[in-house]
Amino acid sequence: MTPLQLSAIHKLFRSRQNIFTSSLLRQHGYIYKVAFGCSLPDIKDLAQMVKAMLSDPASPLYGIGKTEVAESLWAEDDIRESKLLAPLLYPRGTMTVETAERWVQTIPTPEVADVVAMYAFQYGIGQELIGRWTDAESKMKRYCAKSLEKRLS
Repeated sequence: MTPLQLSAIHKLFRSRQNIFTSSLLRQHGYIYKVAFGCSLPDIKDLAQMVKAMLSDPASPLYGIGKTEVAESLWAEDDIRESKLLAPLLYPRGTMTVETAERWVQTIPTPEVADVVAMYAFQYGIGQELIGRWTDAESKMKRYCAKSLEKRLS
């Protein structure tokens, strides 16, 4: 995705920005360079807006695939909302174990881990990931395995 296309999504984040929450995140040492303070219900609404933009010829996102958008957002390690929105845009049931292994390496917080488990990891590959990650050395992999177990039990 181009910077202009990512900027269109960032404008959506700004439209739902919660300055109070954003300020609290910074005060409590959240690791992100940028945190708009959007709630999960806001992120869900934004996911629907982005999906609509992908099929709107007047949108700068027109014609881009959901997977490409999700991967581009996931790569933005310094923006909290990008990490939260990416799993909601990844086409359900299409994530591979290899992609999950790559994503889990860059999950920054339990909040993001829970969202990724709920919207991306549990579909199709959830049981396999539980088997791989339950006894992993990585704390985040073990956390994701527990989160998946809760969702799939």
